[in-house]
Amino acid sequence: MQTRYDQACKQLLRAALAPLGAFTPEVEVSPDPQRVDGWFVPDPTRSSSVGASLLGRMSRAACTFEVFSDTPDDTEIVSCVRKQLNLRHVLLGRASPPPLPHLWVLSSGRPTKGLRALAARSKRAWPRGVYGIAPGLHTSVVAVSELPEDRSTLLLRLMGRGRTLRRAIGELKTLGADDFERCIALPILIRYRIEAATAPVTPTDEELLMNTQEIMDMWERQAKEQGRQEGRQEGRQEGRQEGRQEGAQEGLLRGQRRTMLQLLRLRFGELPPAVVARIEAADSAALDQWTARVLAAKTPEEVVA
Repeated sequence: MQTRYDQACKQLLRAALAPLGAFTPEVEVSPDPQRVDGWFVPDPTRSSSVGASLLGRMSRAACTFEVFSDTPDDTEIVSCVRKQLNLRHVLLGRASPPPLPHLWVLSSGRPTKGLRALAARSKRAWPRGVYGIAPGLHTSVVAVSELPEDRSTLLLRLMGRGRTLRRAIGELKTLGADDFERCIALPILIRYRIEAATAPVTPTDEELLMNTQEIMDMWERQAKEQGRQEGRQEGRQEGRQEGRQEGAQEGLLRGQRRTMLQLLRLRFGELPPAVVARIEAADSAALDQWTARVLAAKTPEEVVA
């Protein structure tokens, strides 16, 4: 069964690759009911900063993904290869076959037994941690914990565990607000943290809760600072000292309101108009009080009650 963290990793893949082509999650594979975690077909007319990363290089041709937050054993990896061959067989049977995919197995740790069972070798001309097997199986394995710690691998290392994940999150925090890795990964990590905080069910959930607290704080500070900057800009346009002060205060309040709305949408999805109206009319004290309720509340109405 896929864990909440595996689902978050698939969301990250989808968010990163969507600008480059068509990503389809949970693709059913015949002859028996099986699914691959994701199927991606690149669109040559599209471009994205992701294309220069290792994930972008992996997805230059049609591919599928299998994500493992816990290191898979030999049986699990062989099962992935079997699904991959079944999928290619199904696609070849279509009247107009689409591009046949290559499988990328993403493992948080080094799957030693699986690599040995498939006689895997380091993939020539690829970074450390990327392994290839017999060409006829159309499969490669990525040991996320072994990837070089540079920016090109950051999106993949955010799918790791333990030290790998901690260091990747540390790197994410150093990036600018507009850097593509941060724009892609931050909303997914925050959404994961909010969901896991309501009912952590696995050791991975507990690990992410600890590792993402600073990211949560950083995200809230970023939204507030953006509001301050908007307020200062309004004050400069007013051209008066009192206007600058009032503008900064109003900008800070807008930043708080924006943060509150983002938190609620990450937690509950689309919000009722009445809840949005209450937040947009709230003062700073009320917003601080409501923020503390986000994780415990069962509905958005409970937060602003």
